[in-house]
Order: sequence, then structure tokens, then C-alpha cells
Amino acid sequence: MRILLVKYLNINRPGYICPIVHEESVGAMKRIKLVIREPSIKELAGRELNLLLDDRANLIDAITEVDKIINSKGVFPVPGYGSFLHMIYNPVKNRFYEQVVITIVIKPGQLLNVRENPKKTLPGGIKVYLTPMGGCCFNQEEVIDYSEFLKALERYKV
Repeated sequence: MRILLVKYLNINRPGYICPIVHEESVGAMKRIKLVIREPSIKELAGRELNLLLDDRANLIDAITEVDKIINSKGVFPVPGYGSFLHMIYNPVKNRFYEQVVITIVIKPGQLLNVRENPKKTLPGGIKVYLTPMGGCCFNQEEVIDYSEFLKALERYKV
């Protein structure tokens, strides 16, 4: 089936919608909300994003979509990192860095843990709160070099 698909809505500013519309073949889709708690990224992409993702999508896929939004607006805004995914995920070890805080709310009182399995399929209708540099984390892991990160993404087919 071919449809026109609105993939992203920036709801950071009331009354302002910034859709990116394109035509593609789609199967089953799901909607998730992603709340970004990082000032530079939040300013560029928006604080809360509604993402329309493939039904089999995981958190890595969702973050990759956020990187597409950021890339469409220019250079990644946080010095020392090549992308949002680079900032929070190590593809060599297939895990999020220790300083990253991830809270996924399925419904009030029900959380989903993807820390041990970043490629776990996400259910639709969830809200993801993502803090790349959690303030209460004392173990700040060093992020791998961006060129190594890109090679690892290709090698491990993230």
C-alpha cells in the first residue's frame, strides 16, 4: 500500500506543527512519544516528538528517526558527538551507556525496561523519556569514537 505519511510532528511550540511528509510503502505502524531531556537537542528537534514508526521498531529505530530530524536542520548540536544515537548507544556492546537514563511508560504505573535489550520491539502508544546525561550517574562512560561508532553500526547492522 502506498500512502502519504506524516512521520514527525514537532509539538514543542503550541500551535506549531512541522510535518515532514513523504510517500512510501508502509505496513502496520505505531505511534510513540519521545521526550528528550537535553537542552541543545530539545531546542533543535523539540522537547516532545510524536513518532510514527514501523510496527517492529525498537528504541534504536526511534532515536535514528530523531537523528533524521536533527540532520534536516543542520549539524548535531552537542559538541563531541556525531549524532543522538552516538551520544547514548554503544553498538559494539549493544547497550546504552551507563549515564543514559531511559524511562518508558506503557501506561501509568507500568514501565518497560529496554536497557538490557535495546533492540526489543516497542509497543505502540508508549511515552519514552530519554536523558542522555543523567545527573545522578557517577559512572560516566566514555563514548566510542564517531568513526568507530559508524563502522560498528554497519558491522552489527543496527
